[in-house]
Amino acid sequence: MAARCAECLNEAIERCEVSGVPLCAGCLWYTEDGRRVSERVARRMREQGQTVYAPKTYLDQLGTAMALPRLPEAPPLPARQRNGNDLIAALAGIGGVISIATCFGVGFAFCAPPLPLLPLLLGGIGLAGARHASKPEQARLLSWLGIAGSLGFVTLMLLLLIGSLAFGASSLLGGLLTPVGTPAAP
Repeated sequence: MAARCAECLNEAIERCEVSGVPLCAGCLWYTEDGRRVSERVARRMREQGQTVYAPKTYLDQLGTAMALPRLPEAPPLPARQRNGNDLIAALAGIGGVISIATCFGVGFAFCAPPLPLLPLLLGGIGLAGARHASKPEQARLLSWLGIAGSLGFVTLMLLLLIGSLAFGASSLLGGLLTPVGTPAAP
């Protein structure tokens, strides 16, 4: 298989005798002593006072019929499809938003005991697999959103529980603190 020119998409025919990079006829510079060099090396030699000839000098002598050989273009990479890692991260993000929304009274019916912990679990799984997602940065963001929403909900509920115990708001927890079978004191 032929090499591609380091400067353009043409097929390389030579290597720079100084740096070793592959070059096509259109990018090959020549020194006065006959060495074939790249443009970068030619500029450096010219700065040192040496005579260097541009590729056009020799290409003009070959005539306009000389077509530089081109290698075929590489096919475009296929678009990555969404995968399970993207789905897990999306579910974690949605669960985190729902968990935070329930803290403010929106959709409190969704507040079943395992629901606030589900985004935490999904967020952890989403973070672990984010590098394999089709959009890794988006997967990480949604996973962190799920984790933050879940931890925010759990933290707020713990603060409410501690606050109600500390300030004697037994009406909030009256059903939980009253033993079954014992009537509540009037």
